[in-house]
Amino acid sequence: MVIKLIRVAILILISMATIFSTCKKHFGCAENVYSFQIGIKAYPDKDSIRIGDTIWIEINTPTQLKDIQSGRIINYSEAENLGSGISLAELIEKDSIKDAANDFSYILKKGISVDNPLINKVREFVFVEENNAFLFKIGVVPKKRGIYKMFVSNAANVYRKNDKCTKASFEINFENTNQHLYFNKIVLPYYNLPQGGGVYLFKVN
Repeated sequence: MVIKLIRVAILILISMATIFSTCKKHFGCAENVYSFQIGIKAYPDKDSIRIGDTIWIEINTPTQLKDIQSGRIINYSEAENLGSGISLAELIEKDSIKDAANDFSYILKKGISVDNPLINKVREFVFVEENNAFLFKIGVVPKKRGIYKMFVSNAANVYRKNDKCTKASFEINFENTNQHLYFNKIVLPYYNLPQGGGVYLFKVN
């Protein structure tokens, strides 16, 4: 009798585990992930500016996005944690750079600033959503001379307000912008930095 009860208990546990696993797959918690690509631009698009000038960095992309993996158009509105980090480094000489986020002032026009302990290296922001578009706009104002490299990070594990289970990654690349990649030769003279990506270089006179 005891053996039969044990067998019944085991069967119930197996059944419950199967149901739980099926539910997880149904709601897409484990594997239903999207990959998107969005553009960012910098202007005025000059390779050299002066102390006190402003470089504007802007994103304006629709909430209806094409999933890179499936090719389907996905409505990703009400994304709660879509944003990016902007870091700046001064190019000193071959194989030598210096964190330079504090060498700039920032004018945030669209977006929300996020506290970050690495304030010497990066500033973090969350985008805002208006009129079916994700928006971000910030002015970067240099306070000292030098040649600088700006990095705009991608976004990972982005979820929506009504669906915190399904997540997406966002690749953020400069578009319609001369990235002045030749300045990178200062630190890596034998390496040609490829076009695209979230990198922008400029000189401050």
